[in-house]
Amino acid sequence: MSDPQGTTAHATARFPDGETPQMTQLADQLNQLLHSEGLAHLVLYDGDTAKVVLDASTESPSGIFALSPESASHERTGRQLYYILEELEPDFTALRTGALIRTVLRVPTGAVLYYLVEPGFHLYGATAAMDRLDELDTRMAECVNGLRLPARYSPLNYGSWFNDEPWVGKPIALPESPATDPVPPPDAPLPAGAYVAENRRTAPVPPPDIEDALRSVLDVQGLHYIAYHQSPTTSWGYDIFDHPGLGNFFRVQTPDRRRGRYGRMGQLLPGVTKRLNLSLRAILQGELIQVVLDVEQGAVYFHALPGQRYLMGVTLDQSRVTEADQQVARLGSELAEG
Repeated sequence: MSDPQGTTAHATARFPDGETPQMTQLADQLNQLLHSEGLAHLVLYDGDTAKVVLDASTESPSGIFALSPESASHERTGRQLYYILEELEPDFTALRTGALIRTVLRVPTGAVLYYLVEPGFHLYGATAAMDRLDELDTRMAECVNGLRLPARYSPLNYGSWFNDEPWVGKPIALPESPATDPVPPPDAPLPAGAYVAENRRTAPVPPPDIEDALRSVLDVQGLHYIAYHQSPTTSWGYDIFDHPGLGNFFRVQTPDRRRGRYGRMGQLLPGVTKRLNLSLRAILQGELIQVVLDVEQGAVYFHALPGQRYLMGVTLDQSRVTEADQQVARLGSELAEG
């Protein structure tokens, strides 16, 4: 799992809460993920307590390997991230989409990855290698599942990076049901406008180009909810929660209840991202472009736009987290240029 690209990194491990054989073993495993031109900073937390801190450094002309001067800043940023994301837990609990297992914070100059290893245990990673972010995200997911397995936790499909891996498994065959009206399979083309619901918040009818852009991005195999917030009081949202192909996602929650809760979350996210920006300022330059909140069932996306506008998207399908992420990013680029 060692990083094949860039300059060889030399890790200096710190154990702020004391070194134990277990923490030393974890540090050795994490060291394989560390790289000066990849994930250059890693911190393993138990709640808000840093247990293992690893910083990549390259050899200086004098041959001395020094701790990264940014180490304390990264340790503090990860602790603040824990507090901020904990406040979203009641919202995800109410949505019944499972635990928050992966968070991605992207700014123009770098990104922070924050993974759930096991309950209360998180791994923080930071990188400036934005051209390799998907690769590094995948490698971090592999590493975290490698940490889970010895403790007999099941692997998780972080970021839908492992859709074809054996541990995702195959669904068991369902018993045949009595003949009913045919239901489109999940991969059936979305009937144009047939299942799109509109969610307008104290706003006039959206401009036709905005409405078309929002409606067209919805896809049973990707993004299921999209909202465009033009201002604190004006937003337009659309979803396909009523599509028959998504029925299995609403065995307990109703589409209307999910719409309401995602609408509330859309109002909360600007405040959350403002606090995240303050936390990230010590380690990365620039404001947040995108936040990915990857839960056990799907993900929530925040995409910042010029003029304090933003998008919020949702997929309910964990196997489509990456596709939905890309759909939100493409729509964000389109609206930013428009």
